[in-house]
Amino acid sequence: MLDPKQLSWRVFASVVVVMVLVFGALISSWVGINAEERGKQAVFEATSLARDALEAKTLAAELTAAQAVYALDVLREAASPNREAYLRVLGQLREKLAAFDEAAMPPNEQALLRSAKRAVERFRQLDTEIGTTLGGGAKGDRTDAVGYIVDVASAQIQYASDMVRALSDQIIRRASEAAETASIASYRARILLISFGGSSLLLALILARVLTESTAKRSELMKRLEELARVDGLTGVPNRRVWDEELAKGLERARRTGQRCSIGVIDLDHFKRYNDTRGHQQGDSLLRETAQQLASQLRVGDLIARYGGEEFAVLLHDCEAEHARLLFARLHKSVPGGQSFSAGVADTDGEEDAYKVVARADAALYRAKAGGRNRTEVARQVHLDTAAAA
Repeated sequence: MLDPKQLSWRVFASVVVVMVLVFGALISSWVGINAEERGKQAVFEATSLARDALEAKTLAAELTAAQAVYALDVLREAASPNREAYLRVLGQLREKLAAFDEAAMPPNEQALLRSAKRAVERFRQLDTEIGTTLGGGAKGDRTDAVGYIVDVASAQIQYASDMVRALSDQIIRRASEAAETASIASYRARILLISFGGSSLLLALILARVLTESTAKRSELMKRLEELARVDGLTGVPNRRVWDEELAKGLERARRTGQRCSIGVIDLDHFKRYNDTRGHQQGDSLLRETAQQLASQLRVGDLIARYGGEEFAVLLHDCEAEHARLLFARLHKSVPGGQSFSAGVADTDGEEDAYKVVARADAALYRAKAGGRNRTEVARQVHLDTAAAA
């Protein structure tokens, strides 16, 4: 028989072991939950930064578009080139990048931000030099200024846009890693809770429920991050990043199947005047309603994306230019509020590079605007053998 004193010590030892296990499990669970809370906070902060980075990227795209209009005015020797929209977007982009200074970011993201800000400041210096060149008044000076805008200044803003895009990707990746760390902490805490037995089953169930709810919230945050990365927050249609990806796939599909596809670039007419007279909220509403109306007119599998500012891009699979023109004739009736748009359409067999197809559609868009707006122009077809002969 066991000595009562020995039994008492064993019971005491068992109680101590159980208490140590329970206490250790509780401490480990608390550490896991605390780590998850920190991870959730990191995901939330990174989500906000990612949204700001996507807005900065959109502003860079808008600045590129405004710069192109400015260059066209200069080339046409307009009496008073309209620089208001151009300078306004430039100022907004600088303010958006400056706002990142208050955020806590790791060194690699800070380096990308500094590169983007340097490129934008260099762009401002070039704009000043362009203004000095224009001050000469000679036709050659205007030609030099346009060359500066197209060849030098645009390269700086494109570099800034690339840096902002890389910054956005880094922030989203950091948020994903923080969410994954929180998930691992949740898993470890859950295992420990199960291990210490039936006496603390109720506690385990309660904490497991809390951890499950935290995991569900993490999944929801991850879903929101994915949407931020692919959907334009204002209009609800795919953003420029998705457009670049799907355009490459569309050209590959055209090459593989032998069925031509069409590219359309849409620009709302007199959008600045609409904003000035009705306010930016009404302008945002017009962009959003127009995007949804146009999207509802497309076939399943076709794509409309926000290209930048008041521009949208459309990808039509298995569609030649004439059929695209007929579709756009219907789309002209879909713009709300009595507004209109101009568009350029180019079809391709997929053998061209993406930027060449878009450039032809852009050129057709400028012809549509020069021809009175509220119309669609079709670009000349380009075939591979014709290009080779040239």
